Amino acid sequence: MTSVAVIGSGIIGASIAYHLAIRGAKVTLIDRALPATAPSASWASAGGLRSQGRAAAEHAIARAASRRWPDLPAELDADLGVVLGGHLHVAETEAEALILQARIDADRAGGIEVELLDASGIAALVPGLTGAAVAGAWTPGDGQANPALAANAFAQAAQRAGAQCVFGWPATPVIQGQKCVGARYAGGEMLPADSVVLAAGAWCVAMLADLGLPLPLSWRGLQMVSSAPVPPMLHATVTAVGRNLSLKQTPSGEIMIGGRWFARPCGEAPEVEAIPEQVGPQWQSACGVFPRVSELSIGRVWAGAEAQSPDGLPFIGRVGPAGLYLAAGFSNHGFQIAPAIGDCVADDILLGAHALLTPFHPDRFHQRADTTKTRAFG
Repeated sequence: MTSVAVIGSGIIGASIAYHLAIRGAKVTLIDRALPATAPSASWASAGGLRSQGRAAAEHAIARAASRRWPDLPAELDADLGVVLGGHLHVAETEAEALILQARIDADRAGGIEVELLDASGIAALVPGLTGAAVAGAWTPGDGQANPALAANAFAQAAQRAGAQCVFGWPATPVIQGQKCVGARYAGGEMLPADSVVLAAGAWCVAMLADLGLPLPLSWRGLQMVSSAPVPPMLHATVTAVGRNLSLKQTPSGEIMIGGRWFARPCGEAPEVEAIPEQVGPQWQSACGVFPRVSELSIGRVWAGAEAQSPDGLPFIGRVGPAGLYLAAGFSNHGFQIAPAIGDCVADDILLGAHALLTPFHPDRFHQRADTTKTRAFG
């Protein structure tokens, strides 16, 4: 029986542990804290289920994940807060409409089911949205879910399938010679394993550095704002071509405002804190697209840490010594694809290379450098 230690119990790590466990692997899911604890990405995430607007390399993974989400609550026997109210990406000028059309063309080429809406279609679909919207890309099968609920549900389902969960104990890979032989807890106890998966998000940056693996993985903080709970007024998730904005209303009533609003590092990395001066502009970005937000009050401001790659694609695959595996760097859009990532990684570890993961291999930047050298000097 293959034994695997998965370090990191966020949505990615917990999904990997679950999919390994249901295949019969001997799995230990380890985390320094409980699943989806601050300041992890699974704690801070807005939980968007967005298949549109992704890189071509992610299209197949996103399609596979989209097929999973409707039935995932029943599969995991848990409430995940899944609301498939669709995702709308709007253009507010004719120049932005050209950018939107290019996005739609790329999505359709990748098999994503996306519709082009005109101004009247947008108004009928999402009442109250800005009248400046001239075009929209609409994916009706998209929506949102609750990242903390989902991460915990995957972890609990993994445990029911036979996995051992060890929370509140940091662990690091153990390398002997050219092989990773397991993980060592902070107290010194050794856990032997055939494979160790690093899926600890922003914490993977320090782990890789300690192992002497020079991957271009970094982390940054992102800031979120939400309103106090209000009656239902927005069923779709909304983004915009010309705005730094991700907008949705949660099942509990909050209007949640995200986007690439960066937070400030503080304390011991990767701890972060919100930047008060950004709250106003972040709030106004939502008011510009959905004016009814201006009638509401701010309920909560928070920030979390997310691992980033230079090209925005995750690092997934074997890295460094034999037996070491990496799944990190999801760059603010890993939540939707998490069920498919767990499924593919489990197959990759137990059966061999998985074709859908090829574009995400951790060596891809080294491969590009080698290709460049060949072209320059060959």
